[in-house]
Amino acid sequence: MKRAFFLSISLLLSNSFFAEGESFSCDPKKYLPEDLANKVLVHRESGFNICLSCEGETCKFKQQLLDNPDTLSICKRLFCTASFASRGFEIPAGTPRGKSSFSYQYSISKLGAITDINITSTDGVFSNKDAKEFVKALTRKTKFLPIKYQGNNYELINLASEMNINTRLGND
Repeated sequence: MKRAFFLSISLLLSNSFFAEGESFSCDPKKYLPEDLANKVLVHRESGFNICLSCEGETCKFKQQLLDNPDTLSICKRLFCTASFASRGFEIPAGTPRGKSSFSYQYSISKLGAITDINITSTDGVFSNKDAKEFVKALTRKTKFLPIKYQGNNYELINLASEMNINTRLGND
């Protein structure tokens, strides 16, 4: 039986890059207010070729952005900041109680949804399966503005994040 809880969890999302060199850290729980989302759309087309390297309809951030933190920050704001992120979510049934930290990779689909969640490391009470189910529940309603350029929709791959959480309830 699933029970709805609104957790007060601390999400520490890393701003560092993962060792693979291909994954860029983005926070899927930060989101843009509607007025800023409209401004982002205005600048996306001019930032597309500066920020993204694409093959077909699949894009990833350009590696040279690592050399320019200011440009990287702007690119993240334009392409991997959600337009909506729910503040509450239903914890999956059977979620272990206690402290955990985990790292994961994901993609943003052509429709603006989080897909391809892959847990890369875990520490604490969560297994890889627990961490994946938790991230799915946490980001189920998270939406991104779809990436459109010259009439085509694109997915954004090789994104990464990490979390440190404590799922203990107040009376545990």
